[in-house]
Amino acid sequence: MATLLPRDFDLTTLATSEQRVCGDFLKGLDDTWFVVPNVPITVNGQDAEIDVVLASATHGVVCVEVKGGVVGLRGGDWYQYDRKIKSPVEQVMRAKHCLKVRCRTVGVDADAMNLRHVVALPDVGEVPPSGLGTDAPREIVFAKADLKFPAQALERLLAQRSPVASDTLDRFLRLLRPDIELDGTEGRVLEWARTRLDDETRVHLTNVVGLDANQRVLVTGGAGTGKTMLVLSWAKRAAERGERTLVVCFNKPIANLLQQELAGRDVMVSTFHDAVLQLLEPHGFRIGENPTQEYWRDALTDALAFHAAAIGTPFDTVIVDEAQDFHPHWLAALERLLDQRTTPRFLLAADPAQAVYLDSWTPPRDMVTMPLVYNLRNCGAVARVVQRLGGPVPLPSAPLGDAVVHLHAGGHKEIRKRVRDAVRRFTEEFHVPFSQIAVLTTRTDVRDELLATPPEGCPLAAWEDRGEDAVLCATVHKVKGLERTAVVLVDMSGEPNPVLLYVGASRAVSALRLVGPPVLAQTCGVAVGASSSV
Repeated sequence: MATLLPRDFDLTTLATSEQRVCGDFLKGLDDTWFVVPNVPITVNGQDAEIDVVLASATHGVVCVEVKGGVVGLRGGDWYQYDRKIKSPVEQVMRAKHCLKVRCRTVGVDADAMNLRHVVALPDVGEVPPSGLGTDAPREIVFAKADLKFPAQALERLLAQRSPVASDTLDRFLRLLRPDIELDGTEGRVLEWARTRLDDETRVHLTNVVGLDANQRVLVTGGAGTGKTMLVLSWAKRAAERGERTLVVCFNKPIANLLQQELAGRDVMVSTFHDAVLQLLEPHGFRIGENPTQEYWRDALTDALAFHAAAIGTPFDTVIVDEAQDFHPHWLAALERLLDQRTTPRFLLAADPAQAVYLDSWTPPRDMVTMPLVYNLRNCGAVARVVQRLGGPVPLPSAPLGDAVVHLHAGGHKEIRKRVRDAVRRFTEEFHVPFSQIAVLTTRTDVRDELLATPPEGCPLAAWEDRGEDAVLCATVHKVKGLERTAVVLVDMSGEPNPVLLYVGASRAVSALRLVGPPVLAQTCGVAVGASSSV
């Protein structure tokens, strides 16, 4: 029987078709194989995932794209039932290429891995001997019969192969997901810490998930207390109950993350403004010319009220992540979209301390309220800095992680050197892929300068251009709610804003570098550094 990685991965969190395919691989392959579900990858500036990665020292690596339901090819286009879809072959080929790029960033020989790709169609009985088009020959399409005997199907695919060195395979497996822990790796700080934290998160959130039995719930908690994981659990439970569900947040990066995690489920996921526009556009609403901040604040909710009779009450459950970014009248407008003839649920997750878009935040009245206390995201060293900046209590059992270091910088030239040195250590010593590193700034001009003249050997990319071969460089505002294994936080202000530092520092799971003048270190409670190297 094959080995599942991470070993405690909960297959029930996957779409039904992916659960079945993973089950077939686990049962049908021998113990030389590893089955790794849901591998995050960045493709063409968009967060995506490889449904399953199969890896074996004797066979190599296979990337698998799963498409459930009745899937076929008509006139050169792919269809799922009667709906035209993106080519799953193109999807998995692009993801495989990006995985090769990730390998290069951490010094893993991708050519030695014998990387191949497969499209799995668990609900399709047979595939013609000619396959499904020129880019989908028969050997790369695994239908229902192939999945029942996957060892034979993979033998046909991997007839020409060379063994993979065990140390190369180990390094490859660790770069697939940040929560993979292999036997004997307990001393690898950045590789196993997330596993411990994920285990604790599941335990701490078990009882809170059931709060959705109530109709109006507000869960509060600092950065890293598990709010987004709770939102995802609520959304999945609502979909399983057959409820018409809307999940909204403020910024697009969080919306992208939620969409990725809820793919395949009948849930509408969007930013607040995009969700309202989707509801209004069928009724003739169009965005005005040169919209102002006041326009975005009020015009859409005014239009919702005007078209209320036509829009009706299309949802049974509305879930809001990062609710502290929502004006009170936005929340009221969302709640009015609930169908009162059912059992409507209005579920909010918020951190009032992260209200960087509003001067102050007032939660709705008369809600069942539950606080989340412990920091479940950050390792101990990072969590203590986050707490000093106003964040939640560090989890007592959290792994320590890497020590937080301040790197002195007095100008743009020094910033570039410090960023270069920090990224170099993360990649060369800790083998963190570029895509799991973020350089965050509290000012847009500092971000723009870094992007215009990135340090040597440190490819920086804006959020829209991020990829496996680049380190994300963005403002703290842009990445609120997200996380990376390692973060370089740059602040050159004479009076650092503790709220922005709190948001930025809390993005780092295992390692954090602070780049700026001594006042930055003092604000964060970290010893002032003066070395030009990490």
